Amino acid sequence: MADSDPSMILATLRGDPVIGRLVGELRAEPPGQARIFRTRLLASGAPCILKLADELEAIWMPAISARASDIVAEVLAHGVLTELERPWLLLADLPHRGRSDRHDIARDVMRAAARFQQEATELELATYPIDADFMITYAQQAIDAGCPGPASDVLARIGTDEDWLRSLGGHLKGHGDVHFWNALAPTPDGPWRLIDPIPRTAHWAWDAGYAQLTSGLPETPDLIMLLTQERQRLGLPVPGIEQFDRLRTVILGWSALLWWAILPARREESWWRAEVERNVTALAVDLRTR
Repeated sequence: MADSDPSMILATLRGDPVIGRLVGELRAEPPGQARIFRTRLLASGAPCILKLADELEAIWMPAISARASDIVAEVLAHGVLTELERPWLLLADLPHRGRSDRHDIARDVMRAAARFQQEATELELATYPIDADFMITYAQQAIDAGCPGPASDVLARIGTDEDWLRSLGGHLKGHGDVHFWNALAPTPDGPWRLIDPIPRTAHWAWDAGYAQLTSGLPETPDLIMLLTQERQRLGLPVPGIEQFDRLRTVILGWSALLWWAILPARREESWWRAEVERNVTALAVDLRTR
């Protein structure tokens, strides 16, 4: 069965005996796709989301949800759709999306990211790496796509920056896809929970720098600073002030290259284009002075 056919997938989900005992009618949202469905629990009538999950998401979401209630959307049930060999998650329905232009929401999302990092240290589960090879690939793609700023200078020194980042000792397992579309809450004011992890082994600041460039706006606060503060509140290690500025410069420079490569929809936004150029230039200048 082709798992790209929405009608076939929906029929398979409706016919699955486990899912059929848990939830009622399934409604694709948004319509026309075959991964995310709104439904209700048969036992209580509570709204929930049935999602066909990616491989790592399918193991990490239940593991984090089982450990803590303040990090990700609650996983109500999970399993494998045998006929399609696709894992599925049944999640609490949190209808409100995060906004990066509200400082209180930004802080709460960074707190959730820090808590994910904290709990992930106890889990021996697979991740993807953010390393020199990863960044070289996407830096070259960014250059090929006309990235503004001296991206070639940054590309030439990615290995050196990787060595410096690792010397800080801050690499760990993190959520890996932190941004404000992946932050949900039951009300417009929270509490905010994360969804859709793509767990990565990277420096802990990567989660914040990644979010800054993918869903940042002119009003978005400094997310690396907020994540640093939330890690401090949890008693987790952070760099000293003498290392912090360079850490921010490297992470934001790398994130700018990544997102220029893979987010063409924002390339025509004048503010965002200027942010990419500013962060790439800042990293190139930092490299020239060291």
